[in-house]
Amino acid sequence: MEKDKKMNNGIKRLVDGITYIWVNVFWKSPNHLWALKVTVSIACLLIPAELIFHNSFIGTTLALGVVAMALGETDVHPVGRIKSAAIALLLFFVASSLVTIFLPHPAWFAVVLAVMSFSLILVGGIDSRLQGVTFGAMLIIVYTMLGADGNNLEWYYQPVLLTIGAFIYSLVSISLLYFRPYRLLQQQLARGFHSLAEYIDLKANLFPSDPQIQVTLRNQLAQKNIELAQQIEACKQDLYSFSGESSQEALQTVNHYYRIWFLLQAMQERAISSHEQYDLLSEQVKNSELLDGFGRLMREIASAAHLYADSLLTDQPYKHPLSLKWTISALQTMLEAEKDEPHWLTLSLLMRNLTGMEINLREEEKTIGQIDVAVFHSRKPERNSLKALLNPTHPRFRFAVRLTLSWLLGYGFMLYLNFGKGSWILMTSLIVFQQTYSATRLRLFHRLFGTLLGVVAGVALTQLLPTVPGHILLMIGSIYLFFYWLKQNYTIAVIFITTFVMGAFDLLANEGIAVIFPRVIDTIVGGVLAYLSVRFIWPNWQYKQLPGLLLNAVVKSRRYFESIYDGAITEEDYLHNRRTAYNADNALTSAWKWMRLEPKNVRRNQDRAFNLTNLNHALLSYISALGVHKSAEDLSEKELDFCRDVSDVLRLVSEMLTRQADEAQIASYLQKANCWDEQMEVMMNDPGNRRVRLIYNIAHVSRELLLEARGIIIDR
Repeated sequence: MEKDKKMNNGIKRLVDGITYIWVNVFWKSPNHLWALKVTVSIACLLIPAELIFHNSFIGTTLALGVVAMALGETDVHPVGRIKSAAIALLLFFVASSLVTIFLPHPAWFAVVLAVMSFSLILVGGIDSRLQGVTFGAMLIIVYTMLGADGNNLEWYYQPVLLTIGAFIYSLVSISLLYFRPYRLLQQQLARGFHSLAEYIDLKANLFPSDPQIQVTLRNQLAQKNIELAQQIEACKQDLYSFSGESSQEALQTVNHYYRIWFLLQAMQERAISSHEQYDLLSEQVKNSELLDGFGRLMREIASAAHLYADSLLTDQPYKHPLSLKWTISALQTMLEAEKDEPHWLTLSLLMRNLTGMEINLREEEKTIGQIDVAVFHSRKPERNSLKALLNPTHPRFRFAVRLTLSWLLGYGFMLYLNFGKGSWILMTSLIVFQQTYSATRLRLFHRLFGTLLGVVAGVALTQLLPTVPGHILLMIGSIYLFFYWLKQNYTIAVIFITTFVMGAFDLLANEGIAVIFPRVIDTIVGGVLAYLSVRFIWPNWQYKQLPGLLLNAVVKSRRYFESIYDGAITEEDYLHNRRTAYNADNALTSAWKWMRLEPKNVRRNQDRAFNLTNLNHALLSYISALGVHKSAEDLSEKELDFCRDVSDVLRLVSEMLTRQADEAQIASYLQKANCWDEQMEVMMNDPGNRRVRLIYNIAHVSRELLLEARGIIIDR
């Protein structure tokens, strides 16, 4: 009995240990889980192919089918995943078959390659599902070309193997999704809360504010805000997809995730809001412990947001940290001691904002339960018509033309320079190509640097693992690390896909090291072709985009501002106006970021663009601060009048950006805006104007925008 008891305890400890590893390593980390799915699928195909068929070509071809399907999957709903998998399998077989049939006939193949690449890229622009599927199909084209070099096989051999590999991965992925149908939706929302937590944690460094690091810190915050906004939009698309595929019964569960999405947006508004210029606040507040306390509270809120994200991933109830309430209580006591100081009102509003974030998390069910989401059941993911995409001015059309020409040139290099594995030229062009010059240039650097490091690592590893089991181990380990790092650090991911390729060629023909030099040359050629295509074919310089992006940002910010004080606006309209204002600001910030990587001769109006981008972001931060407190109490009549005056100035700025403004109006509004300082001081003496300081911050930036807009020259 004692022996059985010990055995049972040992088994229980083992099960508990495995469960702990599964939950904390894989279930809490979507990147680890994704890498595990791909690795298991490849291992289940590669190892039996070696043991049963003793044919490395079968194993590696099946593995490449897995990789293509994994890189191309997008849908989060089980039904949607089945639909996209079915489309992908059909496309994979057809694309691979066309390559094997026409590859022996170079002239015909060039035509087929051009038609396939242009068509796939264009169709991929219709919606996110097709974008993933068509990208996987383009990978299959290159993989088939790689496998066809020097192999006299029946035309259907590779298409069948690649499709089987893709099918096996789909089976694994859909099976896991069947048992956890909301898993991928939970992952997207969890990523959003993790991004929010990182933003809050970074912003905590502004309390107190150090002038020496403020510029760097603000740039980092802007980048984090872009990531957060992009993740919120990704959640929106996935929620719309779920709504379209779910039954009436399942919609009740989907509603819960809609509410969590709105909770994320509400906390985003609180996180990016600015109640005062932080450098001025740090100078005014003499009690350094008080400012440190605000920073400490923000870090604890960030930690709580991470915990909330983990609870979404593990399906476990969220446990609110007790330390948060203690920190708030201590900070409120310190704040009360400052009640007679001029900065007290600003700090009290900031405290109310941070306390609101804590309440959002602590009372999440109460917070999200108040939102009516039934109106979103009819929403669908964004789609473009094929007719709209067939317009030469559309970015997707131009992208298709660039990549198609790049592939044709790469194929020409393969033929006339007799490159051994020249298909890698096409692979590099496909991976390096991005919508903009700056993004392509950045991706090219990461690709080249990662490939060189991967070659060094691959040489060492292939020497350490010279046997067949060693090659398989290298491939499996490399593909796991590639997929784990792919969404986190592209350079590191490239290192491991390079070692994977070297392991595969060592397994196929014991020539892993022999392909090093061609691999590097082809990578350089493919990258340069992608770079030159983006640089000289319909170059889309950011200075041409900035005026339109700035106009859109100002218009959307003004609409968001008016939504706060306009009592006739519904909650749904307010949430929409807020989200679109954030997206417009992030588009403007991204354009400025990419402009800095463009050639110097096309960075027109760079300084003014920088000023306007910063002013609009500051404007949005101050509007967000007012929005945070919109439900606390009604604005006074004087505050409402002040808001309307500011809105008129923002309207005038948008008219100036479109050259529709009246010169007399500009002078009149500038004169009026110059009196706002005195107006604010008078209003501050009335206790009923509790939010006049927040409105003044918006007014101050609006006035600066008006001054900057006077010198803007719109390039058409």
